[in-house]
Amino acid sequence: MISVNAIVGLILLYTGNGKGKTTAALGLVLRAVGHGYKVVIAHLMKTLIYRGEYVGEYLAIKRFLSDHVDVYSLDPDQHLTPRDVFRMALSRAMEIRPFLLILDEINNAVSSGYLTTKEVIDGIKSLPPEVNVVLTGRNAPSEFLEIADLITTMESRKHYFDRA
Repeated sequence: MISVNAIVGLILLYTGNGKGKTTAALGLVLRAVGHGYKVVIAHLMKTLIYRGEYVGEYLAIKRFLSDHVDVYSLDPDQHLTPRDVFRMALSRAMEIRPFLLILDEINNAVSSGYLTTKEVIDGIKSLPPEVNVVLTGRNAPSEFLEIADLITTMESRKHYFDRA
């Protein structure tokens, strides 16, 4: 059995095929910032630009929360990989010791072979003990299920994209 809980804050895991994993994590960001805490967000499989414009959540963070939240994501101009984004976010978390580190789509990055579960778990273990970690994405590896203090599985029961 893998145990990291004695050395780090809580590990929250949002997984499943339904929508809402990132949205749930962003809700935690709002709560943390509301209490004056620092947050680091790493979007490991997403860019911040969709159809030529910044995504709304990034614009809101930039406009209202930039003093408290650092955001890292894939950047096609810099040719960053998910591993690069992960390492940049970990480095920043080591530096500023945020209350919350969001590793958005980390499950997908692992299941797609961009990172290993060992790299991620070792990275989590290296964090200061006050840092709480949120892991999101479909296909959560069993090792993440083992170490998580909370697991929420999003289930898609109905989605407007499925309309004929």
